[in-house]
Amino acid sequence: MTTYFDTSIVLKCYVSEANSPAAVEIIQAVRSPIPFSHILEIELRTAIRLKHGRGEITAAEMKASLQTVESDLASGVLIRPDYDLEAVYTRAEALSAKHAAATLARSADILHIAAALESGCAVFASFDDMQRQIAVLAGLKIIPATAKRKR
Repeated sequence: MTTYFDTSIVLKCYVSEANSPAAVEIIQAVRSPIPFSHILEIELRTAIRLKHGRGEITAAEMKASLQTVESDLASGVLIRPDYDLEAVYTRAEALSAKHAAATLARSADILHIAAALESGCAVFASFDDMQRQIAVLAGLKIIPATAKRKR
């Protein structure tokens, strides 16, 4: 496992959005299981539920998306990284102390990057420009090469 996929990529594989084809292409090009960190798990499930709450998807679509997440976890498409969760938080605090003031990165963004590093990933996939900036500062290669997504 060398690539960590942020929620901005993974969500688009479970719920249709403008960048869904690009997200699917990125994941398929990597050809490896998706590291399903604890932070990705809660963000992904919450994002799906929020889409229903905002009226962007129906209750049936929400249920189907969440069931597909469960199925993918059971089948190995999503895999829990082999990391020490406390080490993820320790690494996140170090990244925050070093980069948060300059990058304005949010806690969740920093936690994803820490999870990637603690999982031994060298590549970070995200459509979030701010998160991509801190990933580079943390020493990760980013994909795709360019991304245009505003917060």
